Amino acid sequence: MDAVERKRKIIIGSALIATLIAAVLVDDEEEFTLQMPETPLQPAKTTQEKNRKAEPNTAQLDVSKLGQRKFNPQAGELFASTTWMSKRTPLHDPEEHEIKIVQPVKIAPPAPTAPPLQFKYAGKAIADNATWVFLSHSGENLITKIGGKINDQYRLDAISDDTVTVTYLPLNVKQTLTINHKLAGNFR
Repeated sequence: MDAVERKRKIIIGSALIATLIAAVLVDDEEEFTLQMPETPLQPAKTTQEKNRKAEPNTAQLDVSKLGQRKFNPQAGELFASTTWMSKRTPLHDPEEHEIKIVQPVKIAPPAPTAPPLQFKYAGKAIADNATWVFLSHSGENLITKIGGKINDQYRLDAISDDTVTVTYLPLNVKQTLTINHKLAGNFR
């Protein structure tokens, strides 16, 4: 048996002996016996009977002895109204005897604008006196002619050598797509 294990057994043995001594000392204390009352038990009283007897005699209570609560003035008003809206500041003009209330300024939301064009010009073809334009958007190839709709949100209005003009239909806003001649191909 090594020294660590021996030390552990001594500590456990000491704790066991201390527990046994404490148990013997507790058993030596005087035992309590429960004595039954000599009068028979009364039936339980109803809630109404208890409430009648529990009503305090107001003549005996002196409310002035209760005292007043005192609050620290640095705590501020405990039940003050809190809001995210700015407070209205009254302005007093010394020449006038009226108090003017300044209303919070309401800022109008910005006017809606058309999203930037996400199309890439891929080319055009002329067939039967109609010019067809090839566009790509998110890996999807789109083909339309002048006056045709693109994704139900755009209408192709015009095509020139350098630009494609479309209208964003929800806001009726014209937008221009620049043609990069190095990447685009013309099919005839």
